[in-house]
Amino acid sequence: MTILKQIVRDLLPGLTASKERLPLRELEVMAQDSPPPRDFAAVFRTPGLHVIAELKKASPSKGVIRPHFDYLECAQALAVASAAALSVLTEENYFLGSLRILREVAQRVDIPLLRKDFIIDPYQICEARLHGASAVLLIAALLPAGELTRLSDYAQSLGLAVLGEAHNEDELKTLLNCDIALIGINARDLHSFGIDTGEANKLLAQVPAERIAIAESAMNNHGDLVRAKQAGARGFLVGEALMRAERPGDKLKEMLCGHG
Repeated sequence: MTILKQIVRDLLPGLTASKERLPLRELEVMAQDSPPPRDFAAVFRTPGLHVIAELKKASPSKGVIRPHFDYLECAQALAVASAAALSVLTEENYFLGSLRILREVAQRVDIPLLRKDFIIDPYQICEARLHGASAVLLIAALLPAGELTRLSDYAQSLGLAVLGEAHNEDELKTLLNCDIALIGINARDLHSFGIDTGEANKLLAQVPAERIAIAESAMNNHGDLVRAKQAGARGFLVGEALMRAERPGDKLKEMLCGHG
């Protein structure tokens, strides 16, 4: 079993329990009464280096990344350091995230938030809206084309942006056939968790200008951002490099400015 399939298998019991405890229709009513989402895509349409800074305690490939996961302190520091947005891991079993973290961060910062999770059901999208997200991640490796369209349409009906994620040419084609404005190219293969930045840069170059290409994974310094931008990226999702830094805000400034 691939890591991706294992993650999805293990999230199903919790998802089922949540749906039994609070049905989607009731969740939708609650979400409609929550504050409107911030515009996630707007900043990536302007010039500059725009980083989606990721709040992540752990990952399946690296284990615990930030043992003292001071997520509110990190969120504030990253916002002050000019993060364009924050990505909040909410997957509980392998990334040690939660919706509570998303909700608390949304109450603390004024920049848009991405719910980063393995989304397979409209219920998870509605949860994201209720807990303060401005966007959700939809992974092409995880979803058939029809499901991608259905979930993307549902997210947009709730006012959420969608970041579609591909890590090969077939997945990119699938995303480009959907009405998804932000196209993430992940240098990490979600089946093997290996890294291939060369292939990722080739795919970034194939994202049409009318879409917003976001480079994901394997970016550790200013040069990595510049190379991804030259390949066509208009935004960059950076997680591990920031979460391993003693001061994530200072590390982000260094990545954006090119000096320590």
